[in-house]
Amino acid sequence: MNLWKTSCLILLSLVLMGGCLSLRADVIDPFIAAQGPFTVGVDESISEEEALVMSSGILGGFRVMAPGVGDDAGAGSEVTVEVGGGMFECEISFTTVDTVNNYSGCSTGYGSSESEVFDLTGSSQFEINVLAVEGGLNLAISVVDDDEEIALYAVENVTPGMLIVQFDQLLPITSLMGVDFSSVDVISLSITNAQGEEGSITMGQFSTDGSITIGSGGPTDGIEAEEIPGSYYNSGRDGEGCQLTREGDNITFILTCYFYKDGEQFWLIGTGTLVGGQIIIPNMTITSGTDFWPDFDPADVIRSTWGAAFLTWGDCNNVELDLMPVMQGFEEVTLELSRVVPITCGAGRAQSYGLPGLGTFYNLARDGEGFQLGAEGDGSIFVMTWYTYLDGEQVWLIGLGIRNGNQIVFEEMVITRGADFGSAFDPADVIRETFGTITLDFDDCNNATATVDTVLPEFSDIQLDVDKIVQGACP
Repeated sequence: MNLWKTSCLILLSLVLMGGCLSLRADVIDPFIAAQGPFTVGVDESISEEEALVMSSGILGGFRVMAPGVGDDAGAGSEVTVEVGGGMFECEISFTTVDTVNNYSGCSTGYGSSESEVFDLTGSSQFEINVLAVEGGLNLAISVVDDDEEIALYAVENVTPGMLIVQFDQLLPITSLMGVDFSSVDVISLSITNAQGEEGSITMGQFSTDGSITIGSGGPTDGIEAEEIPGSYYNSGRDGEGCQLTREGDNITFILTCYFYKDGEQFWLIGTGTLVGGQIIIPNMTITSGTDFWPDFDPADVIRSTWGAAFLTWGDCNNVELDLMPVMQGFEEVTLELSRVVPITCGAGRAQSYGLPGLGTFYNLARDGEGFQLGAEGDGSIFVMTWYTYLDGEQVWLIGLGIRNGNQIVFEEMVITRGADFGSAFDPADVIRETFGTITLDFDDCNNATATVDTVLPEFSDIQLDVDKIVQGACP
């Protein structure tokens, strides 16, 4: 099994089609991949199968978890651990008061494969979001490099809040030379009780303040940021897919995916950055609540966290999409997607083809919907998806366009329905209907006017001034 690195993430809290950007952070574990709940007592442990979870969303590709109660603790003492929905929870209880023998804890570990190491030199600190604490609990972070040098830092009586542990705070255990952070082999996180006390803790994401780069020999080396924007689908699942745009700062990627549930359309959106051939998006958002023009009201838009998305490229034309929902009613899905119009990898394909600009556009007064525009193949064909609403529910439209100067005309935008999500999807169920025409007239690469002419009576014609969400310098 190839346990190659998964790193990345810029936590861009870009709330659907408009919002503020947060700072870059690489995720060790977003605690999305579920594990437990497990409860063990004295002399008990979970099985090897239970202790190990494989997920592309975890650094190194897997998590090892070990709850345990000290051998001398009172009979009936227990520890319960559970991971899922973006949280790590550990609860410790004892049947007797004993400050010497009552010892219990929950530990997690993240390791590299034999051919690789974690390079943490692009970061300076670990960051743990401590959501809640009761009782007396200690937390420890340890790091082991590929020469088996160990460094450790312990925090006594943890309190809620963002816990910051600077790398230079870790104390060398095996050698005064310390740990080589350019070749880290194992990272571990442990919770233990303080002086026989009971307690519970809930933690959110475990991350760093900067990059964690892939080690040598990873299968995703050589993926270039300018080569991966585009439209992706699975030929056996025609009728659903995803569009990825690289935004004006050349760092931010916005992913939208369009699917179905019980015959009706829905769409997801999230943001991230490319690191080591992968983009991790821990917060894919789903929306509802408003209507089509002229009844659209941004105050009616309801935004909910749907789950996480993990994109891992094999080459510039092929990506594995792992979807891990936290919202009820959806299953975990892994999709092998290919670019709709393949390109030659490594040929220096430009991110944009001059004006008009590519990326994600919206109207500030209509925050909650937007247009996503990408170029395919040699840049002569454009694909646009429009994410909007009808009667309080999400709808999406998709079409191909041809550029004429600073104008792109999408002659036949299509709306669909009829299929279902995940294993229930059948491309034969997809019903396609012509929506109408959308024309984009660009003032520059960051600003355009969208003219919508529909043939469907439930919709109406509209003209919108739209701006790129993440703007950049125009060529």
